[in-house]
Parts: sequence; C-alpha cells; structure tokens
Amino acid sequence: MKKSNSLKRIFTGIVAFCMVFSLSACGGNNSNGNDNASKSGNGSVSQTEQTAVSKEDYQASFEKLATDLESVQADAANIDPTDVEAAKKVLEDLKKPFSDFMGIVPPAEYEEAHKKISSGCQGMIDYIDGCAALVGETDTTKIQEATATLTEDLQTAVADLMEGSELMSSAS
Repeated sequence: MKKSNSLKRIFTGIVAFCMVFSLSACGGNNSNGNDNASKSGNGSVSQTEQTAVSKEDYQASFEKLATDLESVQADAANIDPTDVEAAKKVLEDLKKPFSDFMGIVPPAEYEEAHKKISSGCQGMIDYIDGCAALVGETDTTKIQEATATLTEDLQTAVADLMEGSELMSSAS
C-alpha cells in the first residue's frame, strides 16, 4: 500500500506542476493563437546550425508545450499506480514535450527566457527519470528518501520554468 501511495504522490506532483505551468504559459505571452510548432529539432541538423524560429512560432511552441502537458496531465490523473507498465509509459511520454521544446532555437529576444525554460525542462526530465526509477520499488525507506529528493528537484524545475515564463512575458 505504501508503494501505491508514494506513486500517487509523485503523479499528483506532476499533475499539479502541469496545471501551474499550463496556466502560466497561457497567460504569459501575446501569441496570435497559431498552433505552429517549431520545425527545428526533428532532423539531424545540430542546434547551432539551425535558424531561430520567429517570435510568433516560438510563442506557439511555448503554448504547445503547455497544451501537451495538459494532455499528459489527464493521463497521469487517471493512471492506476499499481499498473507499473502504464506508469512508466506515462512518465516516458511526459518527457517528450520538454525535450521537444529544448530543441527549439529561440529568436534573439527570447534567448534568456529559453535558457531558463530549458533549464526547467531538463530539471523536469531529471525529475521524471527519478520517478521512473521508483516505479516498482518496494523498499519504503528508499521510496521516502527518493521522494524527498524528488520534491526538491521538482521545486527547482518549477522555479526555473516559472522564471523563464516571466522572462518571456517581459520580452513580449
């Protein structure tokens, strides 16, 4: 039962993060509402060889990150914490929006914000990897110790993402 409760707390943390981030992303810019995702990041061209996306495409990509997280949030909220394979799949799926966003080359006015948001995205990926390592763990002491560390990691990632969102708002 302890394992199930710990996994529920982990998913609750992820769901809470997704809600907070999606709210800040939706309110944090003046996008024209286009749903144009960046075309960068899905080829063999390195980021230094890619061209920065337009301001509008960058804002749309930021909004897409929030939308993608809302979708995963719904999946995470309905997961059975006793279904280890489903839990691992949700966790793996949750990493994709973060890594996709990190692959975008921002326009010059968003470079500082992108750097901070990317730091938060990487923090979330690390957090998710830590959560995945706990899935199936039965040692309650290990779970409790890891949960404390994961909570700190999540707080740091959220702080970076929120700061990046604020930087993005002020650059708009």
